[in-house]
Amino acid sequence: MNPFWRNLIITVVVALLAGGIGGWMGAQKLFDSDVQSLPLRQTVHEIVRRDLKLTPSQSAEVQAIEDKYYDRRTTLRGEVAVANRELADALMADMAFGREAQQASNHVEQGLGQLQRATILYVLQVRDVLTSEQQMIYDRKVREVLTATASPRP
Repeated sequence: MNPFWRNLIITVVVALLAGGIGGWMGAQKLFDSDVQSLPLRQTVHEIVRRDLKLTPSQSAEVQAIEDKYYDRRTTLRGEVAVANRELADALMADMAFGREAQQASNHVEQGLGQLQRATILYVLQVRDVLTSEQQMIYDRKVREVLTATASPRP
């Protein structure tokens, strides 16, 4: 492959990756009073604390779940950061989406997938603590949050 085209492709891939990450990070920083604009973890916390009347026992259980999730999330975010550095190093070393860059990209994807699964498990574990009446409110609110950013169907 001609070096000009190879470098152009690499530049476009890196620019898209940087733009996507920057956009994601910017979206994470937006704090609005509207719960639907918060990340799911924060939204669940708000729903449980604001919309549900928890017993002291439920509050303690939810807090334990949140603490465990916070630790897991911190670990996974660290792994994703390491994977992102691996990807950056691989791209800079070869200036191509070669074997090392592909492996690093897969590592990033695996870390993000694990983070998403941990968040889903957190949401479900919190749900298990609730009464059936609380679960109905919780389910409706969580669904609203998850579908708030979905584009409307044509």
